[in-house]
Amino acid sequence: MAISNNNEWAAAPGTDDGALMGRDSDSKVGFYGAVPVARPVIAATPTVQGVVDALVALGLVTQAS
Repeated sequence: MAISNNNEWAAAPGTDDGALMGRDSDSKVGFYGAVPVARPVIAATPTVQGVVDALVALGLVTQAS
């Protein structure tokens, strides 16, 4: 299914096509009310904190203080 712009997402229920959110690597996505951000980049030798920071930026987790 073609997507006309970065403000839309599509799902194909009942098929193997799955769902697409964020058309390109610079498309912005946010979850749970987080401000949408482009796809986070993690270092070539990732650290746990780097992964946590990326997940927090997307709004998928929050880090306890």
